[in-house]
Amino acid sequence: MRVISKNFIWMVLAAGSLLALSSCKKTLETKAYSYFTSDNFFSNTDEANMATLGVYGAVSNFSGYGWYVPMVLDNDNDISQISGNSVDSWRVIPHYLGIPETDIYYSTWSVLYQGIDRANVVIEKIPQMALFTSGTDAQKALLNRNLGEAKFLRGFYYSELVRLWGDVPFKTTSSKAGDNLKGTLTDRYVIYDQIIKDMKEAVDLLPAAVPTDERINKWGAKAMLARVCLFAGGYSLATDGTMKRPANYKDYYTIAQTQINDIMAANPYKLNASYPQVFINQCKHNMEFTESIFQIALYTVADPAGDQPNSSRFGFWNAPQTAKGIYSSTNLREATVRPFYESYQAGDFRKDFAVARYTVAADGSRTYPTSSTADQNWAPGKWSREYQTNSVTEQTSTDINCVVMRYSDLLLMRAEVENELNEGPNTTALDAINQVRRRAYGLDMAGSAISFTITNGGTGYTSNPTLQVSGGGGNYAAVAVATRSGNRITALTVNNPGYGYTSAPTVTVTGGGGTGAVITASLVAKPTTDLVYIPTGLTKQQFLDTLVSERAKELCFEGMRRSDLIRWNLLGTKIADTYAKTQAIRTTYPYPAYTNFKPGKHELFPYPQNEKDVNSSITRQNPGW
Repeated sequence: MRVISKNFIWMVLAAGSLLALSSCKKTLETKAYSYFTSDNFFSNTDEANMATLGVYGAVSNFSGYGWYVPMVLDNDNDISQISGNSVDSWRVIPHYLGIPETDIYYSTWSVLYQGIDRANVVIEKIPQMALFTSGTDAQKALLNRNLGEAKFLRGFYYSELVRLWGDVPFKTTSSKAGDNLKGTLTDRYVIYDQIIKDMKEAVDLLPAAVPTDERINKWGAKAMLARVCLFAGGYSLATDGTMKRPANYKDYYTIAQTQINDIMAANPYKLNASYPQVFINQCKHNMEFTESIFQIALYTVADPAGDQPNSSRFGFWNAPQTAKGIYSSTNLREATVRPFYESYQAGDFRKDFAVARYTVAADGSRTYPTSSTADQNWAPGKWSREYQTNSVTEQTSTDINCVVMRYSDLLLMRAEVENELNEGPNTTALDAINQVRRRAYGLDMAGSAISFTITNGGTGYTSNPTLQVSGGGGNYAAVAVATRSGNRITALTVNNPGYGYTSAPTVTVTGGGGTGAVITASLVAKPTTDLVYIPTGLTKQQFLDTLVSERAKELCFEGMRRSDLIRWNLLGTKIADTYAKTQAIRTTYPYPAYTNFKPGKHELFPYPQNEKDVNSSITRQNPGW
């Protein structure tokens, strides 16, 4: 991230240290983490601002959005899974083998409640400040912004607790000496009412200007409120063990529609014409505030050796396998599943960018493994080491932010809301999804993909020669010999069609013992809109099915897929479907989710045992646990 973000993180850490209690083991064993007492300081605007930054800082760590929330708690699903079968907690949870004692549950639960408690302090103390009513206009504006940020973040953190655990302890006042710190479980829809109230009030207090750092603004709060409403109106696991949605679910969709329409009328966002460039910018910490609506700041603040508590696993655990050399190595833990890659259509630039079927060698070159089980190690490609800064501080942890909401997500939510409320897709829904698909197929992106033709098969080739693509102004096109017949090259495999080529590159043929082979590269014509756009005439269900697929292709590996499937009541169905497809590839293809997932249980996580041990008011466990 940029220098401004480094300063932001340092301020967050300082503010967090002033607001947080000790997190030592003794404290965790004697207090319920859903509530704790925090010291506070609000004598001037600087202190109020620092306290507000401390609310952000609660989740800027591995337990929050640097690792656990987007990469552990979102797996396994129909697009990705954690590799391996060891008993590490970050493996057993995605593989649906976690138990209430598994430590990651409590770690994430704790940081979310820590953020809520910090927000409660800010929300109470700022209106009590003399400057809040008698300060200068600039002081009042800053304090109101701080208040709005705290209200938004309290709502956001509660929405994440409800998304992951359903009914949870709920408190909107700061904890004080003598308080009963053992909160009972509150119905999730009561909590949703407060979340919506908090976020609406935040919208009225937050600035509309495009941000210059990771702090939320008016339009970001509206976008996140729209997402909250889709979850509130979607399916969730009820206390009786069945999947239900509220009878008035369309009321939530209507609130979402209003928020989205307001954003579109103001028009603060736009799509980057290049889908790959969105993530290259993210890897290089070039924050794109017209594309990235809300993101969590992450940064390595200390010596690069070992793990840093406020850094990120993006680009290290969810990136192509990379050997140490030109780039730092990776430790691939989140892999994609082959059926997801095969769900993309030809010509979709997301296909070979989002999914990496290659590894990166020490010299920085890409290799496309050809073994029969290579597809088990296909990786998310969005955060490859190739796109990162290669800084010495990003060797095992990175500075890559967690982008919680992108503009394409908002467009797809708009399409979904319109389809739901109008009992089928209207022109607004079609326009929204087609904007996303237009970019996916590069209709507005400079350059093209590449196709390859055997102009001359040559002679005397006793082994497959190496084919090297160079020039043309584009990126990553790769081709290999597929077969030879009579010592001639007779078929090719296009490993990657590349993107951004403005002229035909040169293909150099080396090795193989033969001579005379000529492979010609050509620019691929971009498809017409009738091949890209979703057509009119789809039913409500057909359009929803299309959206389910489109959200996977556009937002894959960004931390929401599993929860999206749950709110559509599709998680079990998609796991079974993915298993059937992997078995059709080969019966030994590993996909433990199918064996371990239990409907009516795994749609929610268990209440952490640590919390239940100290909070006797949590008198039940989530269904199935």
